[in-house]
Amino acid sequence: MNLRIHVFFGQLLWLIAVLNGKTLQGVPGYGRNLIIKTLPAIEDYQSNVYEVYMEPYLYDLSRPVYPLSGNRAEKQIDLAIAPRSAPGLQAIVHLQADEGSGVTGELVFTQIVPNGPVTIEGNVTGLDAGLHGIHVHQVGAVKENCKDIGPHFIAYYGRHGGPRDHIRHVGDLGNIKAEEGATVNVKIVDHLISLAGPRSVVGRSLAISKGEDDYGRASTEDSALTGTSGPAVACGVIGYLN
Repeated sequence: MNLRIHVFFGQLLWLIAVLNGKTLQGVPGYGRNLIIKTLPAIEDYQSNVYEVYMEPYLYDLSRPVYPLSGNRAEKQIDLAIAPRSAPGLQAIVHLQADEGSGVTGELVFTQIVPNGPVTIEGNVTGLDAGLHGIHVHQVGAVKENCKDIGPHFIAYYGRHGGPRDHIRHVGDLGNIKAEEGATVNVKIVDHLISLAGPRSVVGRSLAISKGEDDYGRASTEDSALTGTSGPAVACGVIGYLN
């Protein structure tokens, strides 16, 4: 009952502020719009998919900390000297080796425009020469190994595929190629994953597989689920980068 009373009075105060023409800048979510995104239908597979979510807060990508003015305990941002570079969202994943594989790395996700493409950049070391699948998995559960990260992040699509396929798991990011003894410099641009909304990968796991992803082309059950890419040799939880 107390919760209902608080909600009622909160709505009442908001309505009074509107009617009196007062500013709403102190109201959480002020100035953020609802975004409606349509994912086109796939013939003989599914109809249109509609996403509705609130526009995310955008972080400044040039500097992680804003200068503070006055009493630091008040944590007031001095907008006069705050950086003015292009806004965006960023996330990071620290990859840890699974069962002594020796594979480690760090990848940064950047999304400049809400609902726009996501760029994944960074380095991975310790991989055997050849192609290795890279996927976002459903669960952000990484302890001492990669056994509990669940299946690929599916969202809407039920069949595994390549990053440019119309039908694919949201988490299917393709392959990265390693040379013998060399560090892998990763740069991937993907138009389906996101850092906000229903397709957000934040809080989920990123894993690198032991073998090559066949993009579901092998016509086997395993190929349709994982691309026959084998177990993960490294994984980590994706989190926002402030």
